[in-house]
Amino acid sequence: MIHVTFQTRTIEAAEKLAGHLMEQHLLLFPTIDTDHEELTWVNRALERTSQLLLQGMSKALLYRDLEREAYALLGDDLVRMHAVPVVNMDPHAQQVLLEQTAKV
Repeated sequence: MIHVTFQTRTIEAAEKLAGHLMEQHLLLFPTIDTDHEELTWVNRALERTSQLLLQGMSKALLYRDLEREAYALLGDDLVRMHAVPVVNMDPHAQQVLLEQTAKV
C-alpha cells in the first residue's frame, strides 16, 4: 500500500483529479490540504508559491496508473507527485483498500 501526494496549482485541479481517480478505483481516502506553500530560492531570497496537496491511499502496483492518469488529466496543473509506502494501517481501512481499488 502507498500514501500518494499530488501537488496542484488550483483547488479545481485537485478536486477534478480526486473525482477522476476515485471513479477509476485508483484512489481511496482522499484529502485536500489548501494551506500549503512551496518555497523557492530566487535572487538570494525565499519566494512562496501557493499550492494544494491532494493525498490518498492506493495499492503500490497502481502507482504508474495513478501517475499516467494524473498527468493526462492535469498536464502542467500537476506540479509534482510522489508516494511513500504504508507499512501498517488499521484492519478496516486495509480491507476497504483491498476491496475497493482496481484489481492488479
